[in-house]
Amino acid sequence: MKLNKDQFMEQGYLIIPGLFNPRKLETMRTSCEIALERQKVIWARDREPGAPPGGAYETANQPRLTFRDHEIMDRETAPIIEDFWADEGTLDIASQLLCNPEPNITQMWMMVNPVSDHPGGTGWHRDVHVHDMAPMEALANDFNENGPKYVQWNVALYDDDVLWVVPGSHKRINTITENNELRKDDKNPISGGVPVKLKAGDGVVYSNFLLHWGSNYTTKKRRTLHGGHAIFSSYSDLNFIDSLMPSTQDIFTCDVRRSEHKQNVTESVLRSAIDKDAEGYRRGLENLQPNVGRHGKTALTIYLSKIALHTKILKDPEFALEHPKVVRNRPKSLHPITLNWGPEFSDRFSNDESSILWQRFKKLDSLLQSETDDLEPGYQGDHMKYVVNKLPEGSDSESVVRSWTHNN
Repeated sequence: MKLNKDQFMEQGYLIIPGLFNPRKLETMRTSCEIALERQKVIWARDREPGAPPGGAYETANQPRLTFRDHEIMDRETAPIIEDFWADEGTLDIASQLLCNPEPNITQMWMMVNPVSDHPGGTGWHRDVHVHDMAPMEALANDFNENGPKYVQWNVALYDDDVLWVVPGSHKRINTITENNELRKDDKNPISGGVPVKLKAGDGVVYSNFLLHWGSNYTTKKRRTLHGGHAIFSSYSDLNFIDSLMPSTQDIFTCDVRRSEHKQNVTESVLRSAIDKDAEGYRRGLENLQPNVGRHGKTALTIYLSKIALHTKILKDPEFALEHPKVVRNRPKSLHPITLNWGPEFSDRFSNDESSILWQRFKKLDSLLQSETDDLEPGYQGDHMKYVVNKLPEGSDSESVVRSWTHNN
């Protein structure tokens, strides 16, 4: 399928009508209902004390289930993965849009309607949390220069107009008007916002940097696939692939090999930083993301600075206590699309190496912080001192590298 990539780059999203033909749509509906019934059993089993019998299915404003679960996946539910997430056509679309044509499957979810209405849904937001990502200007510059490192999907099994977007907002910071409207009420339409109207079988692929809104969650039947493809991914458990066809299993094992390679490259780049090896560091960035431009290198360098911070936090309890709880907890989680490979990655470095690594990126981390706690509306996370919008002067990749050599 030939896509209008220019439109995607400009607007931040593409609607793909008839992504599922009628036959595939019925297969998907059948498989997804089976998966949902199995998930309901899990939700009921795992409910918290005092929760209603259905657990999260009865309490969540947007229940969602993952297909990366061996309790859900078998030959009855396998078409969900085989005919969409790992389908040749889906991977081709992702290849055309991503900055590098190596799409790795990330999360595979389905969003379903709640059992009671939840007006306002998620509220307007970007999937940007500055404490472990980068200022929006840096992310936008990277996107405009190189294209996305990650693309996100919504595919409707029944008519769906829950998602709203502000076209083009992925390429810039918030406007004054947007900030004013979001501060007043972030759970209603804002200027420039449009609903993404999907008919059953349609899909939308979009940048998660867009200002977007999961609007009113009602009891109207909703079965919408949600997740993405990225140039970086990681899997802690592949048990869910056992029931898939061998050719589909091969796609996931290939993703795992690529992930292991990227993790090794990440370590190599960081070791170049430890050694103040400027050329090795630059080559490493190119290996992480071939043909990456200068703005993309800056985004990668900021992500690498977060690894240095996370590694130091995990190695040094006293250092960890100097940081807010949300920053202390982030190293314990996994977010591979921003090179957060999880806590085990820190085991590749000794305590002494983690201290040296932190020294290489400490100045950058300081530059990325403001004097006061700051969080503009439309971003995820708590108020903290990391800069949300503008990339501070001296925070680019080359300035960071020069700071090592100038301090010899």
